[in-house]
Amino acid sequence: MTFVSRLALVVISAVIATVVAVAVICFAASERVNIEIERARVANLLTNLRTATEANLSIGLSLDQISPLQERIEREKAGDPSVLAIDVFNASGRTAYSTDRSVIGESVPPDWVKRLAGGGIWQTVERGDTVFGTHFENDLGVAGGISVTTSDRARVTRSESLGLSLVVLAAILAAGAGVAAGLAASAFGYVMSRPFDRAARILSGEVVNPSAEAALPQLAAEAHRSWIEAEARVDRGLSHLGALDDAA
Repeated sequence: MTFVSRLALVVISAVIATVVAVAVICFAASERVNIEIERARVANLLTNLRTATEANLSIGLSLDQISPLQERIEREKAGDPSVLAIDVFNASGRTAYSTDRSVIGESVPPDWVKRLAGGGIWQTVERGDTVFGTHFENDLGVAGGISVTTSDRARVTRSESLGLSLVVLAAILAAGAGVAAGLAASAFGYVMSRPFDRAARILSGEVVNPSAEAALPQLAAEAHRSWIEAEARVDRGLSHLGALDDAA
């Protein structure tokens, strides 16, 4: 493999590796952004439901008396296809309101009740779906919790679509950049190796006019002339020795 070929291969490999690395970084950053957007959207929903629930509790209503809450959670679920279920339950874990009315009155998973003691929004995964939750309070403290079960299908579909687009784009960019890098490396190698090629041709005896601005071919031409002159001197010396030998 020639120097130019090796140089082109190294440059093309570096360019392709750079394009692939950038694509991977972009995909990872997009995944993080999608997850943060999903969490922020659900957190906003939980905060609004918690505020509405606590507002009703603050005027003396019990949790079972907040009937508009059922319509509210059903409306929220209908407006967001990624939301699979919304449940509102009391501090003992009994469901008071749910978008799945068949579970009203039933107990929620014990883990949800344990998480009421913590502050902020909690998150867990159940049967492949992500559950976000928070608690709400009344004058006596924690009065219950709200959970929102979401599907990851929409996010996964977006990620797969983005990944496919990035693969296609990276392949196109890698091909274009690889060709451009190969041509650039070949041109650079040709320019850099041309003086050495001319010098080699001159030293081998080929008739080449050295460029006036290229020092290496000129040195090669001078060295070649010196070799010819030295060979001529040697030939003359051998001729003189032969003549002396004949005279003797």
